[in-house]
Amino acid sequence: MPIKEILVDDSAQDLAQRLADDASPTQLDHREGGNRGTDIRTLKRTLVAILLILGLGVCYLAQEVIVPLLVALLLALLLSPVVTFLEHKVRIPRFIGGLLTTVAVVAALLYGLFSLVLPAKEWIAHAPATLQTIQQRFSEFRQPIKQAQEASRKIEELTQPSSTTAPVSAQPSLLSSIATGTPRVLEKIAAVLLLVYFFLSSGDGFLRRMVEIAPTLHEKRVVVAIAREVQDEMSRYLITVSLINFGLGVATTIIMALIGVPNPLLWGALAFLLNFAPYVGPACTGLALALAGFATFDTLGHALAVPGAFFALTAIEGQLITPTILGRRLSLNPAVVFVWLMLWGWMWGIVGLLLAGPLLACFRIVCQHVQSLRPICILIGDEAPPERNGQKD
Repeated sequence: MPIKEILVDDSAQDLAQRLADDASPTQLDHREGGNRGTDIRTLKRTLVAILLILGLGVCYLAQEVIVPLLVALLLALLLSPVVTFLEHKVRIPRFIGGLLTTVAVVAALLYGLFSLVLPAKEWIAHAPATLQTIQQRFSEFRQPIKQAQEASRKIEELTQPSSTTAPVSAQPSLLSSIATGTPRVLEKIAAVLLLVYFFLSSGDGFLRRMVEIAPTLHEKRVVVAIAREVQDEMSRYLITVSLINFGLGVATTIIMALIGVPNPLLWGALAFLLNFAPYVGPACTGLALALAGFATFDTLGHALAVPGAFFALTAIEGQLITPTILGRRLSLNPAVVFVWLMLWGWMWGIVGLLLAGPLLACFRIVCQHVQSLRPICILIGDEAPPERNGQKD
């Protein structure tokens, strides 16, 4: 190879090496910047997970305060359109409209309680006899099991001749438990009603304070628009679901009366109340109706017709009526709903099961209007929400 070509090749290699050396700091900066961005995202996710765990812990430890507050807030959202109508159309001051609405709710609750307390007391008093009747109806199916249990008991007596009798601890009766827990329940109901009145009478006071906190005029308008839309949609959702559940309760009452089940109004009220808890509530109502059917009727077909008719009503409500009225936009992923029910049922018991469904739906409505929460909205829903323009966090 000529000397000239060797020199050219060496100079080209030196130039390439110098260019590589000059470019390496820039590439290193880009690499370090990417690593810093990844570290920041990881830190944010870790902080969100920690805050979520702390929030669940606070909800579990402070349930005596949080549960009445949430119940009052949901009732206030449900009754807010009534107070707004009285204020704008009838020209009644808001604090008087809130008082009238709260008194009307209390009167309706007392009327329903006094109408259902006697049938519920009768069913509770006859619960042991009802279970004994059901056991007798299924006695012929249990004969093989009884024979196996008797044989195993005889074998145990032969192998363990000297047996000691364990002391039996006296358990409190159901009526004594109800009497002991009644004052606390009444205190919570009174606290919820007071909070409902304060929420209804305050109106947009909290929203005005949020607007005052926003620094710029644009952010003030965004806060007002999002708050108004979220409040309207949450109120519309709660009203719609309550009306659907009320219709299910009325239909259950009519069907139970036609079949011949005693106290049909009690079963309609139970269906209305428990239907706020998806899946779990209708299952519990169907189980209670199955027990009532077997305790009331002698034939197997007539007894099974009681829960069968109710499950037919819930199928129509869940597959046709609710999706048609609410639409796919507020539909929820069944797996997420079930996990959500397990979580709040574990933390708050029966009240948590009843609040879990409305809370999850309201949370999804909020996620639809906050840009940073859109991924959560897609996760808990059956389909992606529609895009909205001009909305920010």
